[in-house]
Amino acid sequence: MFVGPFDQRTHPHHLHSRDLENAASHNCHICRVLWNAVVDHPRQSKQPGDLEKPHPAPVSRYYIRRQAVAGEFIFELDFTVNKKGTDTWGRSITFCLQNMKDASNHIDTEVTYSSSSWAPSMSGALKWLTRCLDTHANCGSSSKAGYTPTRLLQIGHPSSDKVQLLVHAQNEDTAVQYATLSHCWGTSKPSKLSILTSASLQSLREGIFISELDQVFQDAVFTAQSLGLGFLWIDSLCIFQDSKDDWQREAPLMSHVYSGAIINIAASIAAGHNASCFPDRDLSLVQPYIIESAWDDCKSQKYILYHNDFKDTTLKDLPLTKRAWVVQELLLAPRVLFLTGTQLFWECYELQACETYPRGLPPKIREQWLTRDVLWDLLFSSERNPEPMVRNRAHQDIDAIRKLWKAIVEVYTATQLTYGTDKLIALSGISRIMGRYLDDKFCAGLWRKTLVTDLFWFGPSGRGEKRSRPSPYRAPSWSWAGMDGQVSVSLFLGKQLQDIEPLVGIISCEVESSTGDPYGFVTGGFLRLSGLLTTIRIKPKPDGGWYVFFDDIWWDDNVRIHIRLDCTPSTYKFHCLPLFIDNHQLPLWNLSCLLLEPTGEVGGQFKRGGILHAFSGAMGMQTWTNFEGKKNESWLEFERKCDDGGYVVTIL
Repeated sequence: MFVGPFDQRTHPHHLHSRDLENAASHNCHICRVLWNAVVDHPRQSKQPGDLEKPHPAPVSRYYIRRQAVAGEFIFELDFTVNKKGTDTWGRSITFCLQNMKDASNHIDTEVTYSSSSWAPSMSGALKWLTRCLDTHANCGSSSKAGYTPTRLLQIGHPSSDKVQLLVHAQNEDTAVQYATLSHCWGTSKPSKLSILTSASLQSLREGIFISELDQVFQDAVFTAQSLGLGFLWIDSLCIFQDSKDDWQREAPLMSHVYSGAIINIAASIAAGHNASCFPDRDLSLVQPYIIESAWDDCKSQKYILYHNDFKDTTLKDLPLTKRAWVVQELLLAPRVLFLTGTQLFWECYELQACETYPRGLPPKIREQWLTRDVLWDLLFSSERNPEPMVRNRAHQDIDAIRKLWKAIVEVYTATQLTYGTDKLIALSGISRIMGRYLDDKFCAGLWRKTLVTDLFWFGPSGRGEKRSRPSPYRAPSWSWAGMDGQVSVSLFLGKQLQDIEPLVGIISCEVESSTGDPYGFVTGGFLRLSGLLTTIRIKPKPDGGWYVFFDDIWWDDNVRIHIRLDCTPSTYKFHCLPLFIDNHQLPLWNLSCLLLEPTGEVGGQFKRGGILHAFSGAMGMQTWTNFEGKKNESWLEFERKCDDGGYVVTIL
């Protein structure tokens, strides 16, 4: 593909899966990436005999083009790959070719790599940190000057073989520079001296050998020492693990701990305490991949070749990314060093880099990086000026924050918590920043100013899975925080909001917490609304979707109605409460509703059951106003009826 005529058209690559697999096994860089994408793809499960079946189209093909990105010219190779042939649905994967002259901005030919020793890697990490502290204007102020956690581990210099717990470290005369650790607890029980308890306190205060710690903590100490830092904060060693009171005091402070650190060490590869962050590695996955072109009508030259999902494919499936607390830890830390087992990745406000590209990721990879610039701008500006800033902000800035919140919630809810009651507290640091910026009231994961649209979130669609509301209690039923599993959040921004007509009135929204802190542990709450209300019944269809009984008629209206239930229902009878109508494509419209289930305790008191999304023409309605005046069933209940024909209900 790098020789002969250069033309911008689609070319066949490999005809059969076995050819692609064979090339991958012989260390062809492109084919290894493509093969891994085929094998890992959830919609392409490997079946016996797949490799031998003839295909009407090649299993991989590519299209090449020249493009300017971030002021640099690159060639792009767009691959379509599917072991059942490219005429069927498959993965699209892009590689980029960047000439060596431009690539010198990203790679360093003098870097030393080692398959067994990580010491050269740590030298590179120290260069990143030093460069950041000395030359990055935006990063220089990105740690909370003077903040010291309640407890810290004193780890000393690289030749030190002991660690010692400093208790009430904030009473020291001078603030100290420290690192934090993000890690997975795993399923195995940690050693006695790797957690802080009343029994281990004395030993930890007197000092223990580093070798007495579990492996992941030994690796964290090695990393921090290599970066020239003498102090380290690890949650399991700096918060009492046998004291609920200490946990409730320290948990809300963790956002300060991570944002106040010099750097966060992310033990991304380690699934538990005893796993190593520094295994032997395949250097072919680290060294830049260089090719030389020989196209007839282009000047022959050398290029580096990289996969534009390089960073995401390296990090996304590592154990640490599945841990809920880590979302906040990684976003709030001013700098992060990812220990991936393959190579080190660096991220700060001004630089994203790795060992392959120590001077910075190439532009197409950088585009894929989930930027934290918006959140960091908020963090640092709100530290300088704690007053709400929303009054002086343009709509697009507010929109950027709401987009960021949506992205954070959707990423966060895809992760896992050991204790479900931590659902909101594990995100409280970010929530506080958002609330201060927006000058808005935090309502158990939703925001008061956009509550009507925020209520329209939904969870997984799988109807075959039995789901129940988790226990113990962590949030009201109307909040996404009250459920397990990934959720999607509705988002209406800027001009779109002008097309949204609220159909409910918010009478009151109250959330109770154990400490009175709206961002703390939630113990209860309710939402009182007024609006239209009607009864509906639903019935599952054999092939998916629902029949809907509305206005005395069973409707088979799956195209115009989408229903998502939060849990497996005890009954298929619901009260339907319209939240808002979206008129931005008039005369077409779509109506967003809550589905409510009576608690059976007090009339007009409900729990959320799910959502219903109705489009133009749904259930025989030509306009959404046809919703009014429909015939209700005898089991309709409410707190009281309003003069305008609406109803008042309470949702717990």
